[in-house]
Amino acid sequence: MRILLVEEDTNLRARVLLGVLAMLLLAGFAAGCGLLSDQTKQEAKKKVEAKAQDAKQEAKKKVEVKGKQAEQEAKKKVDTGQVDLQKKVDDLKKKEEAGQQDLKEKVDDVQKDVDDLQKKVDELLKMAHALEQQRQKQ
Repeated sequence: MRILLVEEDTNLRARVLLGVLAMLLLAGFAAGCGLLSDQTKQEAKKKVEAKAQDAKQEAKKKVEVKGKQAEQEAKKKVDTGQVDLQKKVDDLKKKEEAGQQDLKEKVDDVQKDVDDLQKKVDELLKMAHALEQQRQKQ
């Protein structure tokens, strides 16, 4: 995009300068031959300078407009990228929350299994203690 702007700007400047040079050459040739009066020469010079200035301003405006357009397009792409990135972040957060919930459920299940085993161990210890007491009574 930038290379294209530079090429267009260069082409435009070259055409403007060529036109100005042609007018100056024509005015110079006419002045050198004595065909034009001093006042006419001055008027021609002023017209050429005014046209050159106008062409320069027009070229500058075109470059500014294209620069602004390129800036807006770049900003739009950045904004779009930020929206996509935010969506990906949100998706990752959802996955993380789901993973944490799944992990919590598994931990709860393991804790329940541990509690059940502890109850069974306690029951076995009670039974063993009861058997021990029965043996001692005998």
